[in-house]
Amino acid sequence: MRVPLLILFGLIAAPVAAEMPAALQVVAVAPEYPGRPPGDERWLIYLDGPVDPGATSRVVSLILTEHITHAVVYLNSPGGSLVTAMQLGRVLREHGFDTRVGTRATDATRATAGTCHSACPFILAGGVRRSQETGSAVGLHRAANRTPVRDEDAFQQVVGTDVTEYLT
Repeated sequence: MRVPLLILFGLIAAPVAAEMPAALQVVAVAPEYPGRPPGDERWLIYLDGPVDPGATSRVVSLILTEHITHAVVYLNSPGGSLVTAMQLGRVLREHGFDTRVGTRATDATRATAGTCHSACPFILAGGVRRSQETGSAVGLHRAANRTPVRDEDAFQQVVGTDVTEYLT
């Protein structure tokens, strides 16, 4: 039997000014990883970086490839695509995963404070149980479109309807 230890799914990009990757990195720590508590069958999945349109497929690929049934998903993101964040939140809820704001510490089995801003709280909302590491920050703002729209009020109304439906 193959024992996965630490798996990295995603794009490796050169660091930008704030040491944040260009796309959401997906790192998974298997229950068998050295240092994990005996009997804890949950995977630790760390999502770190901006929420890009390809993030959902990377997370789903990891879940299906590794046959993950129990997981705690740690979030550390400045935001990104709201549509993708809601897709990810739905995937995590469908699988019954918990979400937690935090980032991977040097020891891959531990998390430390993280940030979850902009679209990231919509991923957080997808967790069956939601929490955060001490010192973590969560923040929201009004949605912004990458391209100008003719009617900003109509755009905000559509976003508000979609977000309300999602959170319900």
